[in-house]
Amino acid sequence: MPATQSQTDDIAQLQHMAREFEAGFNTSDVDRIMHFYGDTYVDINLRQPVQSKAERRTYFAELFKRGGFQVKIGPDDIQVHGDFAFVRGTVELIRAGMTGDGARIELRYLEIARRQPDGCWQVMWGMDGPVQEYTPTA
Repeated sequence: MPATQSQTDDIAQLQHMAREFEAGFNTSDVDRIMHFYGDTYVDINLRQPVQSKAERRTYFAELFKRGGFQVKIGPDDIQVHGDFAFVRGTVELIRAGMTGDGARIELRYLEIARRQPDGCWQVMWGMDGPVQEYTPTA
């Protein structure tokens, strides 16, 4: 079934969110990134996964102080179901000043976003992890 205009608009907004996150991350612009987070965010990868908006802001500020890498973000699939969206994609971490195999790390990510009353989207849950090679045996 083809996407409706509303779904097409939603997907475009969610793709824009990924581009803005990438640009904000690569310029260490915490405000640009935080625009897409609500009052609470669950980062499945963290030992203490539930973060307030202030805690999430501090998380990124500390990450940017350490520096050392840039990101490329590519949403590969976006599914919109009412006021929720599931965004699956690839994150490429590029380490500054390095070449060879260790310079690039490829991750897969999944985020769950919720449509806000004003029609904009905010991410509420997320997780990422390294790509694993798998070849089925006969």
